[in-house]
Amino acid sequence: MQWGEVFLDLLILCSDLCLCGTFVVVFLQLRKRRSAAGLSLQTLATVVGARVIHLISHNIQLHYSPNVFPWFIYPMMDVVSACAGVALLVSFCLYYYPSYEKEKDNFGIHIFERFELIGKNSPLKTSPFLAASFLYAVVAVMAVMWFLVRKSQRSFLVSYFCCYYEAMGAVALIPQLWMFHQDKRVSPLLANFVVLTAMHRFFTLAFWISYPRVFYWRYPDNRGIQMASETLNILILSDFLFYWARSKIRGDSEVIIGDNSLV
Repeated sequence: MQWGEVFLDLLILCSDLCLCGTFVVVFLQLRKRRSAAGLSLQTLATVVGARVIHLISHNIQLHYSPNVFPWFIYPMMDVVSACAGVALLVSFCLYYYPSYEKEKDNFGIHIFERFELIGKNSPLKTSPFLAASFLYAVVAVMAVMWFLVRKSQRSFLVSYFCCYYEAMGAVALIPQLWMFHQDKRVSPLLANFVVLTAMHRFFTLAFWISYPRVFYWRYPDNRGIQMASETLNILILSDFLFYWARSKIRGDSEVIIGDNSLV
């Protein structure tokens, strides 16, 4: 048994565990507060959608195949994660939607207002579906742009599927971060949602960095692109991670966004 191969298997497993953890902390947030206040439905739906789409990677042989650990652990983790996400999303819509702050979950609405596509007093201003339409339009465009630079030996449909999935992952938390900057204060559980997502990205990046140091005779064509993608994803979260680390160091009960005077 090569310890390097165990290390690679462990990195992917830790990445998957962090993703499962994101759904756990959101569930705990809803149960503890009995409210969806502060939580972005756009982000939750996009994250859950990405996990469901990810299941397809097992059928088209795109998912990582472990070298030492039992293979069934990885598809089992993905199925559990997707089912947990779907259950959480359904629970949100059935039980917590009345407390959902849709007027704050408005990332993208300003674009429609800027081009006067909706009226100032239009009820569409608080529509999560209109806001989501902008988000998914951005995902589609980003996927095309990513397809143009991402090397792949696969067919167009499979390659675009990969690009679309990666673009979803890149923008998924932006609506949530947008809400955080409106509220200026973030509960520990919601903060952990972002931190676990960042850890998921970190473990995946560590996997790609370590890969050629374990398999000297292999060098995946898309390694550089994947490393750039994961680095970008971590950079998107870095602003919030700074405030999270600062709040931890100061012993704040919540993560405080912005100036110290808000403490």
